[in-house]
Amino acid sequence: MTIVKVPKQLIALTKEHHLSLSIANKAINAKKLNNETAICQLITETFERDFLKHFNFEEQYILPLLIQKHQKDCQRIIDEHKLLLRLAKNINTKNLSEFGQLLKAHTRFEDRTLFTQIPAEYLTQIPSN
Repeated sequence: MTIVKVPKQLIALTKEHHLSLSIANKAINAKKLNNETAICQLITETFERDFLKHFNFEEQYILPLLIQKHQKDCQRIIDEHKLLLRLAKNINTKNLSEFGQLLKAHTRFEDRTLFTQIPAEYLTQIPSN
């Protein structure tokens, strides 16, 4: 496994990604842990509040740096942000696992693929969030 140093401009986002992975894993494992209702309640109460700002920051500052060469990936991120927010607003025991799987895949894609494609010279254009 290769350890990649996270540029300082992306540290806040990657810290928030740790939280999203925690929520994703809770959603994925909720059924076998018999706490689906509690996880649905947690997502209902916190997801939009905690992640809407995060999504907006990515769409305003990160995606414009990549859109020219990675239009398909940027559109994927926008579409997944919309879907995650919609699922979170309507979370229930039937779509909880789908939400968790999507959130996990989305977060991993950003960290492992999308963020690594930001040219170093563009990093200074990302404000501290």
